[in-house]
Amino acid sequence: MAYKLKVPSTSRLVLEHALPLYTSPLQQQYIDAIDFSETSSLSYDLRRSYPHFSEAVCYRKLSIREMIRERMPLFPAQQVLILGAGLDPLSLYLLENYRSNIIRIFEVDNGYIAEKKKIYDEILPQEELIEFIKCDVTDTALLSTLLAQSGYQEDLPSIIIFEGVIHYITNEEFIHLMELFKTPDKRNIVIVDFSLATEEVPAGFLQYHQGIITVMEAYINGRFNVNNRATITALLSTLGARLERMEPLCYTEKKITGSNHFFHAPGEGIMEMVIFHL
Repeated sequence: MAYKLKVPSTSRLVLEHALPLYTSPLQQQYIDAIDFSETSSLSYDLRRSYPHFSEAVCYRKLSIREMIRERMPLFPAQQVLILGAGLDPLSLYLLENYRSNIIRIFEVDNGYIAEKKKIYDEILPQEELIEFIKCDVTDTALLSTLLAQSGYQEDLPSIIIFEGVIHYITNEEFIHLMELFKTPDKRNIVIVDFSLATEEVPAGFLQYHQGIITVMEAYINGRFNVNNRATITALLSTLGARLERMEPLCYTEKKITGSNHFFHAPGEGIMEMVIFHL
């Protein structure tokens, strides 16, 4: 593919850390269309603060894949919303593995959504299942309008993926966003990751945890949103959501590999996963 998408290294930070996961021919075509030549000081600082940051990102994504796998058989057809989609080719993974289960995929982001669509159009010409929506996810009024215009159907079950975003918004903004997807029978399922507050972190891991938070707050020049498990539970209660489970990265690693090499206890790995019904 002659076209190479060149974006700032910080915009492809998470994608770069998750490269070992993108092994299928379709995902490889997508990765090959992105220019990774520029080095990132942020990526270097994150790895210096916590050498296993890449593994944390990969297990976060593997946890999401596993949660999607569990959900797919529950309904014959459903929608998938990827809020804050970034450059991650999750839609390609979904099409490769669950095309027959999916009515439509909505990718929402305020960044390089048009450029991402251009790559998808080259490697998947005339693909009709994916809708790209350029929108700030905290602008809920606009998002609601754009989703409706793009064919989102509130009466159909949906998987809502909110990966790597809650760290940069407030809990109040998270509540307002999730309220768009509430249903009377809680047919929608939401998959979210959150960064842990220090009181949830084992003493032996605390220096790495604090190092990552310090790096990220310097990068965004603001507060990095961290939460304890009780706060997340309270947010879900406010939404009227039903918690299915919280999953520390050590549980994900053990489930997928059969052992714990990188993450040995809850609280290690900066973040945890949550899956709930809304």
